[in-house]
Amino acid sequence: MLTSGFVAFLAAPNSAFAATPAIRNGDACKKVGKKITEGNKTFECVERDGVRVWQRVKSSGTPTSSTTTVPTTSEVKVLDSAQLALGASLTAIATSGGSSFAVVVTRTAGGVVAFSRTCTHLGSLVVPRGSDQLYCPSHGSIFNASSGAVIEGPANRALTQYKATERNGSIYITV
Repeated sequence: MLTSGFVAFLAAPNSAFAATPAIRNGDACKKVGKKITEGNKTFECVERDGVRVWQRVKSSGTPTSSTTTVPTTSEVKVLDSAQLALGASLTAIATSGGSSFAVVVTRTAGGVVAFSRTCTHLGSLVVPRGSDQLYCPSHGSIFNASSGAVIEGPANRALTQYKATERNGSIYITV
């Protein structure tokens, strides 16, 4: 039985050994700066003493750009400036990168502010109420329309604020 196992080992394809790189430190290469990864090892073509050779690149321990998620932001138009009077709040939907965001925009004496419409209590949508409040009809939370701060619970956290800007007759938020 031992003999048949040994014979099977000898007859097996070399795929088990394919992880061993064909390139080794010091082997000749053609184009300086070219990188090749074989198995879990990366080599770069460098010039040493006038000779081009492969050199193994040590891992820096930091993720490469292919595994790093870079947050992106975009500015999205939500309203025309003329739609929003001083002290008023309006709701809007902002769409960016295939995602939609329910927002409420308020014009204050200092400019425009924007908040997520998602109540911080249980996620229902808040609506404008009066000239200075945002109200959650599901459980009764009340928020300040200018700051997003909780006026009355059950919510205990302020609404999420978006950067809001106004220019050329339009109001934009950054998501």
